[in-house]
Amino acid sequence: MESLIERLDGVERAETAVGVPLVSATFPAGEHDRVWRALRAEHPRTGLWPVLGWTAGDAAEGTHHWCGRSQGPAALAALRQVDAAERVALLVRSQLEERLCPEDPSDPQVTAWREEEFAESDPVRVAEVTGPLTDVPPGVRRASTAYPPTKVLLVPAAAGHEVLALVPGLMAIMNNWSGGPAHPDLLHDDHVLVLRHWENAWGAELYLPDFVDLELVVTRPPRTALAAATCAVEQMSYCYDLAQTLGDVYAVARRQAPADHWSFWWD
Repeated sequence: MESLIERLDGVERAETAVGVPLVSATFPAGEHDRVWRALRAEHPRTGLWPVLGWTAGDAAEGTHHWCGRSQGPAALAALRQVDAAERVALLVRSQLEERLCPEDPSDPQVTAWREEEFAESDPVRVAEVTGPLTDVPPGVRRASTAYPPTKVLLVPAAAGHEVLALVPGLMAIMNNWSGGPAHPDLLHDDHVLVLRHWENAWGAELYLPDFVDLELVVTRPPRTALAAATCAVEQMSYCYDLAQTLGDVYAVARRQAPADHWSFWWD
């Protein structure tokens, strides 16, 4: 059966530094969502996961900056041994450690500030503030200079998170992310594990990775206040720059967590 990729223009093939085969194609501006969804529907048959915004050549070239142990099947096998939910919990704990004021906790102003930080990291307390979900938000698409995308890349992967392990370089290591002693840096492995956790929890699927931008299609977004709050705390811990695009954790719980499309951007 013919694949949509064969009917698109600019078909290009390449291999990563460790031999993962890639194929890409181009399409007219504005067709990105239709193309992605059509290729995603073919995935059970083709085993090829679509990601927007990349050509095979560019994606493959980026892998030559990574050592062989950090990419491809070997990296994916190593990451399968890591508990993704535990890693996300570690990011949440580490972000809270970083934000807690190191000054004298006996100062009333410091005490109040620390209490606010604890509240914003506690899903139960976040849910109490946001209240029941009454409307499903539309989600946010981040419009960067390269948006809308006109390229689609196909990667032999069972799920979206595998793409980030098989083809490193699609997402950057975020040097501006800082955590506490528990986990001081946001590593490339964290992108893979966060997405795997969200795939399991909410049906979040890789849509567009672009160094400092990330978009996910979400098939089972949270539909209760507590679930949305839990999701929002995780999202803010992973990408605190959501404060610039959406607002505080309460805004993320209302405006993004229950939506079927999630966007992230690191400044």
